Amino acid sequence: MLEAFGHAIARGGAGVVNASQSGHRLPALTPEQDKALATTPADELLALPMLQPEQVRDPLHAYQLSKRGNSLRVMAEAVRWGKRGARVNTISPGIIFTPLAKDELAGPRGEGYRRMIALSAAGRGGTPDEVGTVGALLMGPDGGFITGNDFLMDGGVTAAYWYGDLAPK
Repeated sequence: MLEAFGHAIARGGAGVVNASQSGHRLPALTPEQDKALATTPADELLALPMLQPEQVRDPLHAYQLSKRGNSLRVMAEAVRWGKRGARVNTISPGIIFTPLAKDELAGPRGEGYRRMIALSAAGRGGTPDEVGTVGALLMGPDGGFITGNDFLMDGGVTAAYWYGDLAPK
C-alpha cells in the first residue's frame, strides 16, 4: 500500500489513508499479530498464519482485519515518513451518508445499520463534509504534530459496541 509511495514522499508532505470503524470492533490481536499486519511486505501478507482461510471466520472478519491492517500499517509507515519530514494518518469513519451508505441502509443489512445509528452517542450518521474536515486538519498546518494516528469518527457507534447497548451478549 504505502510502500509504493516511498519515493514520492515530499518533505513537509502529509497523507491520509481510509480505514473503518469496523477495524475497531475486531478484538485485540497479539502484539506479534499487530506487528505482522503492520510490517509484512504487502505481497507477503496472505502468507501470514492469521490470514489463512481457516483462521478468517467470514467476510466481516476479513474486512475488519483489512481495516485494522490499514491503521497499523500507517502507524508503522509514519516512522519512515517522519524521516522525510512528512506525516501520515488514517481516518476510520462510521456510517457516512454517501450514496453507498444510502443503498446499504435500504438493503438487507439496513436494519442493523439503522440500529447502530440509533444507539450511537450522536444518534445519527456522519456527512462527507465532516470526514473532509478531519482530513483537512490532518493534511494542513494545524495537524503538523499529528502522525501515525487513526481517527475513529463514528458518532460513538464503537463506544456503544464495546460499552453500551450494541455490546455483544
